Amino acid sequence: MKITSTLLAILVLQAVLVSAAVGTEGNGASAKKKKACSCGFCNSWSGVYTCDDLLTKCPGPATCKTCAPVPTDKGTRYMCRDFLPEGCGCKPN
Repeated sequence: MKITSTLLAILVLQAVLVSAAVGTEGNGASAKKKKACSCGFCNSWSGVYTCDDLLTKCPGPATCKTCAPVPTDKGTRYMCRDFLPEGCGCKPN
């Protein structure tokens, strides 16, 4: 069975990417300040959670980088669309 140079290059690149991903887990990348998880209700799409809580104002870039306005009968509320950190104890809707 002959392996073409393209297939070999793809396999080598994949091995490098996996090595880099595994290598960054324990060298301080996870020691960064973790985002606080203060979400009451959340939604999951393909295993990634986002918060469904409606807030009266956008919390700001320190807490939420992607804030979306949501019209309600009580006026405009805001929903943070950032991904929640792994292990967040929210209640899935």
